[in-house]
Amino acid sequence: MKPQPLPPSLAETDYSAGWRRLAIVLSLAVLAGALIGYWYVVPRTAAWHRVQARPMSLEINGPGLLDAINRVVVTSRIQGFLKSIEVDRNDSVKRGQVLARLESVDLINQLAVSEAEASAAARSINEAESERSRAQAAFDKAKIEFDRRTVLARTNVISPAELTNAESAFKQAEAEMARAEAGIERARAQLLAQQANVKVLEAKLAEATITAPLDGVVISRERNPGDLLLPGANLMQVVELSTIIISARFDESARSAIKPGQPARIRFASDPSRQWTGRVLRLSRQVDQETREFTADITLDELPEAWAIGQRANVAVEAQSPAVAIGVPEAFVTRRDGRAGVWVAQSGRAAWTPLALGYTSGANIEVTRGLKAGDIVLAPAGRYSFEPIDLGVEVP
Repeated sequence: MKPQPLPPSLAETDYSAGWRRLAIVLSLAVLAGALIGYWYVVPRTAAWHRVQARPMSLEINGPGLLDAINRVVVTSRIQGFLKSIEVDRNDSVKRGQVLARLESVDLINQLAVSEAEASAAARSINEAESERSRAQAAFDKAKIEFDRRTVLARTNVISPAELTNAESAFKQAEAEMARAEAGIERARAQLLAQQANVKVLEAKLAEATITAPLDGVVISRERNPGDLLLPGANLMQVVELSTIIISARFDESARSAIKPGQPARIRFASDPSRQWTGRVLRLSRQVDQETREFTADITLDELPEAWAIGQRANVAVEAQSPAVAIGVPEAFVTRRDGRAGVWVAQSGRAAWTPLALGYTSGANIEVTRGLKAGDIVLAPAGRYSFEPIDLGVEVP
């Protein structure tokens, strides 16, 4: 059976629909071509920056804690019960000011006994010297008698027995004389021992009064009156205000860039809206084996009113790069998939390049890997891969 021809009205309708579809496809193709031409043919004007190697002022950041170089833990050198504590936390103290007192009645009594014994030892010296004078007189008499009888014995005026008796009396007087001398030395030694004991007890009695070792502020107090204070036990802590510092930590890679005297900016966690200034005082010669960080002491030009030992801070040291470095404006750095990078002009088109970054330097940031001197980086706003670029305003 032969197919029946379509009615003229239906054939014209299909023919018109086909032309319309073709027109839409062609329109879309022209639009896509125009867009592609616009995106990949027509250059876009972009701000740019030429990378140069130069010495850079680096801003090296690190966490820190408020500390003090002269921070003293006040203790007692003797054991005793606390009789009184004269100062409290936050009190200012002067060197030599009384901080606390220990019960000292036993020491006072021991000192009185020792002083009495020293006085008795001094009198014993007088007695021993009197005994020596008596022995000296007996010795002189016995010597004269022995010499006289020796002469008489030579002329046979006296018998040998009488000479022997005189010689025996002389030797006995000589022995008494030596014993008297030894008694004096013994009495003097006893006096020295008692005087030394007096000094020891006086020192202990003085140690019952605990005084401030320096000018400063009491930052803690660990005991109360009536407590038993053992030698070495923590009574209180005193810090010298002029030695308060920030102990900051930095990565070991910054060791050659940070030097004493460089300016620093400090922000405390308790008041992050305010900035404090200071300078690097000294650097540690030791690197932590786990964190690979070293410490630097930062002095403050002005101490915060609400300071507290141990409070956290963030320190930014203004250092110079040890050698020429490459830096780019920080505003030109963007991120893709968590990686930092910049748009670089290559053969008139934009290409995204990942970077390894170092320290910030004002509005710039150091680039340790990814760029070389002479590269042109582009402002990142609106950039896409292979975009044609027409260089506009150079950003210094």
